[in-house]
Amino acid sequence: VASVAPRPASSRFRRLAGSSLRTAAKAPARAALRVRSTATRAEGIVDDVMADIKKKIADNKEKLERAKIVASPPGVPPPPVVPILEPGKIGFVENAERQNSRWSMVGWWSLLLVELVAGKGLLELMGFTVGKGINFTF
Repeated sequence: VASVAPRPASSRFRRLAGSSLRTAAKAPARAALRVRSTATRAEGIVDDVMADIKKKIADNKEKLERAKIVASPPGVPPPPVVPILEPGKIGFVENAERQNSRWSMVGWWSLLLVELVAGKGLLELMGFTVGKGINFTF
């Protein structure tokens, strides 16, 4: 280990006395350099992240393409006819909600027509005794 010779005290004080002035003069240049290096570093990081994302997208596309091509195991011939599956017409299918809403509207208007013709409500028609409800008189 090399030993460092101590400096005379006077040079140490001189260095300290002028250091604030030298630092103040160099501060804008150092800050600009720091900003440039930080911006360059950030651009490099962004480029790395974008390259990584693009690579993952390409890998995922390859994986999806490979999943579409399913080879038969060795010794198993491909099927002679590929079945054509038609979409279902009953159950939880695409038009089920539309049909449900249409039939509910038909039922609602039919009930109103029956009550209008009979002059009684549905519960009274079924034989239940109902009160008069709230008497709104106009």
